[in-house]
Amino acid sequence: MDYKQLINKAVAAGFSDFEAYVSDSETLNISLFNGNVDKTSANSSHSIALRGIYQEKVVNTTIEDDNADIDKVIKQMIANASVITSDEKSEIFAGSESYPTLEAIEGGFDKVTTAEKIELLKQTEQIAKGLDSRIVLLPHCQYTDSVQTVRIINSKGLDISKSANYGVLVLGAVAKDGDSVQDGFEVKVALKYSDFDPEKVAKTAVEKAISMLGADAIESKSYPVIMENDAMASVLGGFCSMFSGDAALKRLTSLIGKEGEKIMGEEVNIIDDPLMKDSVNSQPFDDEGVASYTKYVVEKGVFKTFLHNLKTAKFFNAKSTGNGVRGVDVGVGPVNLYVQPGMKTKEEIIKETEEGLLITDLAGLHAGLNPVSGDFSAQASGYYIKDGEIVKPVTLIVVSGNFLKMMNEIEEIGSDLYMGHSGIGAPSIKFKSLPISGK
Repeated sequence: MDYKQLINKAVAAGFSDFEAYVSDSETLNISLFNGNVDKTSANSSHSIALRGIYQEKVVNTTIEDDNADIDKVIKQMIANASVITSDEKSEIFAGSESYPTLEAIEGGFDKVTTAEKIELLKQTEQIAKGLDSRIVLLPHCQYTDSVQTVRIINSKGLDISKSANYGVLVLGAVAKDGDSVQDGFEVKVALKYSDFDPEKVAKTAVEKAISMLGADAIESKSYPVIMENDAMASVLGGFCSMFSGDAALKRLTSLIGKEGEKIMGEEVNIIDDPLMKDSVNSQPFDDEGVASYTKYVVEKGVFKTFLHNLKTAKFFNAKSTGNGVRGVDVGVGPVNLYVQPGMKTKEEIIKETEEGLLITDLAGLHAGLNPVSGDFSAQASGYYIKDGEIVKPVTLIVVSGNFLKMMNEIEEIGSDLYMGHSGIGAPSIKFKSLPISGK
């Protein structure tokens, strides 16, 4: 489709501004079970999200066919404008003064045959089976790679593109010893195919399952808690809407009016970094065409800014932070949001703990949290620590607390930053005390 012709026709038909957001993706999925390919699929998608302003009404539609009748699409959008009753203002962005350049990474995924990718899965599965006789099942052995491209072109002269290419290797292992059955997962996200290490993935998944055998609940009381990095990333992800300008606009966050106030311990820095090196989520601009940049959301415990798209920035008389995210409409979302790591390793923090818990996994977190109040409660598992040593695995416990309160009661921030596929990251963090419900 000639998008410039489409835009010119829309403007000639009476639209004051018009934009096309063109998205393409190609994804390969392979699933293995007991050495045999269980499922394989290669999917591609192409969509064109159109947005125009007609007589001060914002009109959206999506088409998936490049051969669609342009005149008919424009006519339908004009008809849709006549039934819109909302007086909500929207902006089609003319573009930033400049855009950052991200390092081009040659992932090499397209240079590897499907047969070779299947062999990678078989190697991973075979290695895991041979590591320990207590491994009785490998229910998940999966590979995915994806390439995604986005182009934004509009009537204000903006014409920019971005792309992402990455792969994911997943292994799930189930261990059994007597009546004790435990599972372990490892998810490796890579920007380059050569970064996949089947031995490392297999070993990590197996060790996670084996180490939890014999796990049981512990006595109910408050313990010092070390929240392991990926579990801590889940907690931050559950509460990241606190920092959303969209949540602030809807009054669904307790941080309204608190910019410049101390809300966490002074050792806490939370950064949103769309330009982070080696992240699959990094991007030079957001889904509205606003240039990306690195910013502190919390600096030395002080709340610095909400994350904004153009709409929320205008409402709060601020500027967009480049966090516009396309969905049905344009929302607000973090891009590589993480707690800045400290200096000590997780192992050093464990050695300094007389008694406490290392929590490695949280279940049902999103069902048990309130992003407005900050309260949460979740099923958890991990390890009991005594005299600086991991003594035994722990499960069937519930950890609860308040996000802002716990972020004011930090004893140590680890150096082991984990950045998840979702774009939320954290290192392991030790908290002075959290209530644990167990036996």
